[in-house]
Amino acid sequence: MRHPEPRTRRPAGETRALMLDVAVQRVRSEGLLLDYANIELEDLIRAAGVPRSTVFRIWPHRVAFVADLVRALFEADAGFDTGFDAETLGMLQAAVGENAEALRTADGRQAVLRDTLRVAVTHNMAAVEGTVAWRAYRTMSAALSSGDAVPGGDEIRDLLSEIEARYLDRMAEIYRGINGAFGLRMRDGLTERDLAVAIMAMIDGMGDHRRINPAMIDAPRVVTFGPEGPRDWHLAGLAVYGVYTAFTESADA
Repeated sequence: MRHPEPRTRRPAGETRALMLDVAVQRVRSEGLLLDYANIELEDLIRAAGVPRSTVFRIWPHRVAFVADLVRALFEADAGFDTGFDAETLGMLQAAVGENAEALRTADGRQAVLRDTLRVAVTHNMAAVEGTVAWRAYRTMSAALSSGDAVPGGDEIRDLLSEIEARYLDRMAEIYRGINGAFGLRMRDGLTERDLAVAIMAMIDGMGDHRRINPAMIDAPRVVTFGPEGPRDWHLAGLAVYGVYTAFTESADA
C-alpha cells in the first residue's frame, strides 16, 4: 500500500497552487472582506494541507499572499479580461451579422446600435455583477478610494491599476470594432479608450447604487427612439447609449 507523500516534501509550486485554490474557493463562497479577515494564512494552510514553512517562504506575510490571491481571482474568471462575457460578445456579433441590410443606411445603423446596446448592456451588467472577480475588484477599489488604511494598499493599488488597464485596453478594442461595424468614429479629441473609461465609471457607479436599491436601477424605462418605437430600457443601457452618442459621430460627417 502506498502512503501519502509527507507534507514537508510537497513542491513549492504545488503548495502555491493549493493555497491559492483554497483561498479562491473561500472568496467565492464568502466574498473578500476589506480587512482580509477571512484570509488567514494559518487557517488556509490547514485547509490546503500544505507545509507551513513552504508557505512562508513563498509569502513572508499575508499582504503578499493577498496580492497573489487578487491576481488569481481574475485569472480564474476568464471573462473579465475579454471586457464582455461570451454571451454579450455573441449578441454584438449577431447584431452585425443579422442586420446587414439595416446597416446599409445611417438611420438603420443607429436603430441597430440602439437595440444592440439596449439588450447587450442589460445582459452584461447582470452577468458581470455575479462574478467573483468583479465583486473583489469593486470591494478593493472602494476600500482604496475611501481614504481608510488598507493592508498592502500600495501593492493592491498597483495590481488593480494593472488589471484595470488590461480591461480598458480590451474594451477600447471592442468599441473600435463596434464603431467600424456601425459606421462611427470618435469625435475629435476623444479615443476609444476614453469611451471605455467613461462607460466603466458609469457602470461602476450604477452598480454601487444597484446594490443599495436594485429597483431604482433595474426598473424598466419605456423610451422611444426613432422609428423602432417604444422599447423597454434598463437605465444602464440608456446611460451607455447616451455616452456612446456623445463620444462618437458618423464616419461620413
